[in-house]
Amino acid sequence: MFLLPGFIAAIALSMGPTDVTIFSVINNRSATTAAILLLRLQRVSMAFIVGAALATSGCIFQALLKNPLAEPYTLGVSSGAALGATVAIIFTMNWISAFAFCGGLFTAIVIYVIAKKIQFNTTAIILAGISMSFVLSSSVLLLFAFSKPDAIHKALMWLSGDLSMARFEYLQPLGWGILLLIVTALLFHRQLDIISFGTRFAAIHGIGFWQISILFWIASLATSITVAAAGIIGFIGLIIPHAVRLLKTEHFLLIPLSAIAGGTMLVIADTIGRTIVMPYEIPCGIITGFCGGIFFLILLLKQKDSL
Repeated sequence: MFLLPGFIAAIALSMGPTDVTIFSVINNRSATTAAILLLRLQRVSMAFIVGAALATSGCIFQALLKNPLAEPYTLGVSSGAALGATVAIIFTMNWISAFAFCGGLFTAIVIYVIAKKIQFNTTAIILAGISMSFVLSSSVLLLFAFSKPDAIHKALMWLSGDLSMARFEYLQPLGWGILLLIVTALLFHRQLDIISFGTRFAAIHGIGFWQISILFWIASLATSITVAAAGIIGFIGLIIPHAVRLLKTEHFLLIPLSAIAGGTMLVIADTIGRTIVMPYEIPCGIITGFCGGIFFLILLLKQKDSL
C-alpha cells in the first residue's frame, strides 16, 4: 500500500510528450532533461497534495455529517470558490487563487453560522449547503451571461480542475499547510470515531460543539485551499474515503489511508489527462468525473443488497 504511491509517481514522472524518463538522468545529465523532470515533479507533487487534502476533507465530512455520500463540496465551498475565481477572471484581476480562497472561506463561514444556530443538525446542514451551491452556481452563470467568450473559456478551464499552473514556489507552503491540517485531524481521530455513531452518542461521551467546530474548519480550510490552488476536482473527496471506509477501520488509519489513496488517485488522473491526447491536455477534474462516476456506479451495483 505504502509502496504504491512511489511506484505510481515514478510512472507519472516518466510519461509526457518527450521521451524523458526518471532513468534518463542516469544516462543523460543534461540541463534540459533535468528541467523536464522537474516540471513533471512539481505537477505530480501538486496532484498528490491536492488529492490527499480532498480525500481527508471527505473523510472528515462523512464522519461529521454521518453520511457516506458526503464530500468536501457538499457544503457549497467549491461553489463559493468558483464564484470568487470567476469574478477575478472576468474582471481581469490578479490573485485568482486569493479570490477563490476568500469565496470558499466566506461560504464556509455562512454554513458554520447556520450549523451553530441549528445545533449541527446534519440533514439541515446538507440542505443548506445544497441551497448555497445553487445560489453561488447561478451567480457564476449570471456572470458568464455578460462576459466575453475568452474570459468564459479561461474560467471554465479553471473550474474544470487544472494543475498545469503548479509551481515549486507555492508548493512548499501548500504542502506544509495541508500536512498540518491532516496531522491536526489525526489528533481528533477518537472524536471522529465517536461522532460517526451519531450526535446523541457523541454528546453522551463528552464530544462538545467546539470539537465538532474544529473538525469542520479543518475540512473546510483544506477544501478552500485546494480549490483555490487547483480549481474544482470532483469525486476524489467522495469516492476515495467511501472506498477506504469499506475496510471498517478506525479514523487513526482511515485518515492517512484516505490521504495516500486520494493523492495517488489524483496523480493517476492528472497523468492520464496530460498524456492521453498529447500534446493537448484534459483537465484532471474531467478525468476524475468520468472515472469516479463509473467507479461509483460499479460500487453501487456491488453494494445494492446492503443499501
